[in-house]
Amino acid sequence: LCTAIHLVRHQQQHPVSWILATDLQLLSTMSALVFHCVQYTRSPGSSDALLGYWLASVGLSLEMTHREARHMSMAPKADGVLVQSAYVGAAAIAFVLEITTRPLSQPFALSCDCEDDSECSIDNGLAQSRYHEEDLFGIPKAISGAQVNEEFLAEWECQNAGKSQSLLRVLAKSVGRDVLVSGLYMALATTAQLLQPLVLKKVIGFFQAYGSDSSPSIDEGLMLALGMGSLGLVRAVAYQAHWHVLMKPYLWLEKVLAALVYRKVLRLSSESRSKHSIGEIASYLGVDVGTLATSINYVHFVWDYPLRIAVVLYMLYQTVGYASMAGVALLVFNTAVSASIARVVQRYVKKYVDSRDRRMQTVSETVANIKGIKLYAWQDAFIKRIEKIRHRLELAALRKVGLWKSILTLVSSLVTVLIGLATFAIYALVDGSSHGPLTSQLIFVSLSLFMLLEEPLAQGPTVVSVLIGAARSYSRICALTASCEVNTDAVDRVPYDRDSPSTSADDVLVSIEDGSFKWLSTDEPTLRDVNLQCRRDELVAVIGKVGAGKSS
Repeated sequence: LCTAIHLVRHQQQHPVSWILATDLQLLSTMSALVFHCVQYTRSPGSSDALLGYWLASVGLSLEMTHREARHMSMAPKADGVLVQSAYVGAAAIAFVLEITTRPLSQPFALSCDCEDDSECSIDNGLAQSRYHEEDLFGIPKAISGAQVNEEFLAEWECQNAGKSQSLLRVLAKSVGRDVLVSGLYMALATTAQLLQPLVLKKVIGFFQAYGSDSSPSIDEGLMLALGMGSLGLVRAVAYQAHWHVLMKPYLWLEKVLAALVYRKVLRLSSESRSKHSIGEIASYLGVDVGTLATSINYVHFVWDYPLRIAVVLYMLYQTVGYASMAGVALLVFNTAVSASIARVVQRYVKKYVDSRDRRMQTVSETVANIKGIKLYAWQDAFIKRIEKIRHRLELAALRKVGLWKSILTLVSSLVTVLIGLATFAIYALVDGSSHGPLTSQLIFVSLSLFMLLEEPLAQGPTVVSVLIGAARSYSRICALTASCEVNTDAVDRVPYDRDSPSTSADDVLVSIEDGSFKWLSTDEPTLRDVNLQCRRDELVAVIGKVGAGKSS
């Protein structure tokens, strides 16, 4: 932007442009230096953005120095050449410093000053590593601590008491505000992005009309340049603010959902435990919780991508007329193909999840009975059984999921190129006059609009796939939360201080009065009218024949 304004200054000798370019160049340089100092002391690698900035600054400043030198005959003072030369040298030095080795080039290397290698340990190396806990940012109080889990679980219990169980309603009530704010940021970023092609059209029109009889003023060109840069800045800031706001509900969801699943598992009745294996329970905590929490990062793309596609297609119609219908036809074809492939992906995802649960259940059963397996030397047979499930079922399904996802991404990437090719070909062969010839203005504006379609078309299938996985994880967690729990009202828990002076050996610690016990809700009670008192310092043994009800 500074270079463009300097070029205008050379053409018109406009004083405002010189002041504006100088201020912007000073601001950008100071900002880059501050970022360089922060990166140099806290990051192990170079910044790609800063490397590109300094390299571009050197190249553009050399061009400006060359122009200043050619115009020295018009300006007797060589201040401009000296200033640009000094800036080129400073930018070159900053570029060299940016690519040099940092103090934190090996942040995870373990070092130990022990004289004897046998005394070195992981703990000694970690104690002398360059990164420490205080170097990390703290977690916001709103999503840290056990109090967050207790508040959510209390809200969940209140809804269960009202007989209107809806996990989605409780989650929406807790994170709805942050999701709404992030949606506003996303809307602002999308609006700025959609306005950029319109401003680009004005900029190209300005350069085409500049120098003619009806030449626009230079102030109009400066305002268009500032508007183009401002829209890009607004879009970048709003987009990053959107992700920043969404990070809080994402972390909160991972925390409270894990707490909900963990507490529910501890309260499951015997009948419910028979329906949820250990492998499934581990899958709830390790996979479903993370999948459901991650889906909140894609929730705004459900409305943003269709809205962006609709607006871009309308703008394309205003730019190239009915030739844009070719792009619409290809877009509809891509939607149908993507939906078909997404259904295939969903089917293989289900097979993968079921195979993973089966493998984890087999591993858990093997570990639980490892003594008998080792006693009879059956370990090879069980290893083959687990490997069969892992390779022939689980990995085979995962391989097919990756294959179909790759095909989905390839189709979406090709559609963007085919849309532009078909639109320009039909406009040139069939129309070519309704909106004028294929000038640079029409071509570049159309290409910028086609570029806006790349992200929705490329990432749309990913969003669909993530939301499908989230829906399945949500249904699995809801099925778990709807499972029957142990009847806690049948047990009275009375506080007891074992260290109190008033305690004695005759204190009753466990008391059962007229107790009836059964494994399943549909079975007859295994034990009836049980009365038992266990006093302090007593040794109690339950003895009986097989099937008499000892475990019950």
